[in-house]
Amino acid sequence: MQREVSLTITDAYRQRFPDLSFGIGTIRDCAYFEKSEAFKIYKRDVLRKMRRRASLAEIEIRINLYDRFFKEWGYPCPLPDHLKRTVEMGFPIHNLYIDTHIIAEMNHGILMAIQDLDRFEGSWRLDLADEGETFQAVSGKIIICKKDEIVLRDEKEIVCSLFQGPDFKTKIDSSSKNIVVYVFTAPGIVEENVSNGIQLALEILEKLGGGKNPWWKVFPP
Repeated sequence: MQREVSLTITDAYRQRFPDLSFGIGTIRDCAYFEKSEAFKIYKRDVLRKMRRRASLAEIEIRINLYDRFFKEWGYPCPLPDHLKRTVEMGFPIHNLYIDTHIIAEMNHGILMAIQDLDRFEGSWRLDLADEGETFQAVSGKIIICKKDEIVLRDEKEIVCSLFQGPDFKTKIDSSSKNIVVYVFTAPGIVEENVSNGIQLALEILEKLGGGKNPWWKVFPP
């Protein structure tokens, strides 16, 4: 798969959500790890800056925008609980990929997915689901979509729902080397928030994971 992801935004999406942009970032040849003293120090410094009152207030505003959007569609939003846990307990210690995902989300108040780039098939489409469309979640559970729910597709199937998360096929694991992060937006989330979050994730994967050839782009609706 080419480094620069080919994305089409469907007319159905543009008409239904004319103000919601979408961001993608990719990076190659990352070296997976579970624990790193350098990463621990890095996370401590990022968390200290994030906990500053002014920064935290801005993050909370954006997370509330997502929360409102999720509630309008009848879904629980994971971001408020993630922020509360991060402020109280700090960033998690899982592995390079999961921790990078949480750090970028929480620092910029955005909804991000981090997946294995090589497991996508062909070009991408930002689209709306038909009533009752399904896909397999990361957990293995079969997800059922509502009509006009925002979804991301590759050439074969749905690979992610904004409200219900990414699929099983593209999930990252310890063998993943070529990584993609992507950001769904909610009403009120601007392109700067998206690009900042993606760039932070790529910076971590490059600096601490040894990733190469970072690329990112925010696609207007």
